[in-house]
Amino acid sequence: MGKEDKVLAEIFSAAGKYILEGGKPPKLSGDPSQAKIIHRATLASRRLYEALCDENSSLDAIAVMVDEKRRAEREFQSAFGREWRL
Repeated sequence: MGKEDKVLAEIFSAAGKYILEGGKPPKLSGDPSQAKIIHRATLASRRLYEALCDENSSLDAIAVMVDEKRRAEREFQSAFGREWRL
């Protein structure tokens, strides 16, 4: 596993914890534009997870969250050449 793979594994681990447990989003350092892309993908995944867990969420609201997450996934893949696994 290369250095980039290890860094991405750490990012996915921290993002996954935030998505499932809440709290504060992980702090990211490094390239600001890449950090922003990761932050957007993490938040989109968290919002979708919250909507799916909320029995009061409408299908329309969930569809909006799915679209937001898909956009964030595409942006992540374009920037990093890897799939957003969350």
